[in-house]
Amino acid sequence: MNATVALLEPEAEATPCAETLTRINESLRARERLLTASAKASRLLLETPDVRAAIPAVLGLLGEAAHVDRVNLVQTRTGPNGEPLLVLMSEWTGDGVTPSLQEANPCCYDERNFSVICSELRAGRSVCFSMEPLSDGQAFSGIEGVGTRTKALVPIFVAGEFVGVVGFDNTRQHRAIEPSELAALETAAGVIGAALHRERLVDDVRREREHTAEERVAELAKANAVIRGNLERLAGETDLHSFMGHMLLEATRQFDAASGAVIVLKDSLQEWRIVAHVRDGQLAQPTYTTSVPVAGSAFTARFAELRAPLYLDVGQQRTDIWPGALEFHRRIGTVGTVLYPLVFGARSVGFLVLSFRREAQDVQRSELLVALAQQATLAVQLTRLAYSAKEAAVLMERTRIGQEIHDGLAQAFTGILLQLGAVEEFPSCRKRGSELALTLSRIRELARDGLAEARRSVMALRLDQTRRAGLELALRQLADRSTVPGRVTCTFEGGLTATGLKPEHEHELLRIAQEAVSNAMRHARPRVVRITMTDEDTHWILAVQDDGSGMEQSPELSARRGYGLASMRQRAGAIGGEWQIASEPGRGTRVSVRMLKRAA
Repeated sequence: MNATVALLEPEAEATPCAETLTRINESLRARERLLTASAKASRLLLETPDVRAAIPAVLGLLGEAAHVDRVNLVQTRTGPNGEPLLVLMSEWTGDGVTPSLQEANPCCYDERNFSVICSELRAGRSVCFSMEPLSDGQAFSGIEGVGTRTKALVPIFVAGEFVGVVGFDNTRQHRAIEPSELAALETAAGVIGAALHRERLVDDVRREREHTAEERVAELAKANAVIRGNLERLAGETDLHSFMGHMLLEATRQFDAASGAVIVLKDSLQEWRIVAHVRDGQLAQPTYTTSVPVAGSAFTARFAELRAPLYLDVGQQRTDIWPGALEFHRRIGTVGTVLYPLVFGARSVGFLVLSFRREAQDVQRSELLVALAQQATLAVQLTRLAYSAKEAAVLMERTRIGQEIHDGLAQAFTGILLQLGAVEEFPSCRKRGSELALTLSRIRELARDGLAEARRSVMALRLDQTRRAGLELALRQLADRSTVPGRVTCTFEGGLTATGLKPEHEHELLRIAQEAVSNAMRHARPRVVRITMTDEDTHWILAVQDDGSGMEQSPELSARRGYGLASMRQRAGAIGGEWQIASEPGRGTRVSVRMLKRAA
């Protein structure tokens, strides 16, 4: 296959500029368009009596929102000899774009011919690649699509099963696909997957009306009604805890469960947390621990890799997998518990837990439980995307403010210094010891201080450098730009290549270091500021130490009163770090954060 397969990401830039802001704005607008189109598609699929008939219109909505030329839906099938096939079922194309779906060509692809791509898709990972034209000028006509230049393939999963792919093609130009856009495309594919699952349930109802007893028909119809109600609530509910509470109440009522819980993985805190809990048909706070850490917990060791529902016999449990849960279940007379993993792609994002006072192993195979778990998974992912969009907007605004300071205030101070240089050339200003020369010297010092403060403000507000070049380079740049020749020297010691920490956590560590350096410059008048990153067996330690004036009052008291110190403490706590400050009058100050290393 004469194609270059690669993630389509733009090259990293060293400093924020108009082109960077334009790209960020375009990425945010693209994600907003896609999320809006996904909501419209969800409503359209919800209201239509025939999902298959509505799919082309849905693909058109997504294609126009994504600014692509062709969108197609490919579903898995098994060939006559058991071979795994991908069959093109539906397609939308823009004006003047050659369709891949033609009556003469059924567009049936053998997965074994695209094993590398298909293995990625079946593992829950989207694939983006760029196409190069063949030497004889012919276009591709396989899974790549006719005349495709860039393509994104997003997998669809139903109840943890890979059922197909949504393809997004650009035929007129090569266009990079930002990670935020790709995440929105994955959400759109999840909407289509939910509709296909609902259609499967409706088809089951139809088949059961023809072949089975009325009890089964009533059960599936009830499941369909529950799914429809939850989809409507999901479309209008903005709070994850509220939606999960309603969904969990419905689940415990439908299955007559004694209690239930929804556990969600909180990436920023690196912990599992109970976001909803029901006992005897009522929402209530659990009487046991509401969170456990990801690293080193028995819960992670037992269930982190769980991908299928699991029934646990409470009577046979000897150890407490979740602190306090075993005692709670025995106290209310629980016999067994069904644990259903919430899986997005190839990653577990949480669990739906239902506990019973009766034998209920058959519950884990219920179509209704599958549907409820899929909706809970979609709600978790939508919440994460909303948080990501908010974070991106904050970063963009910080960049804009930093650019305003750089182009306005910093340039004004630079102009003042240039004018002072010109004035000092006048004969009347060259007399040593004159009042005018002393005044000009003081003005020059004030202007230099103002320029240094403006530059430090720009540095603190600039876009997250750790996402582009790593924490080490960002800290080295912080040290270099904080050095003022003749006044203060700032150094970095570390030699680390990769911390293994999440980009969001490295970002917070950089912000803490920036705040600590800025505080030292403004308040302590140091001669030397040292930034260190120490690699211990189980932890990383980031420290900023100066030889300045130190603090007259207790460091802990200052941390409670001052905004900058409180901000550093909050940032460290949000990522699971241990923040400390030590200071003595005349002997400087040391600020440190101790971070647990991530498990391999």
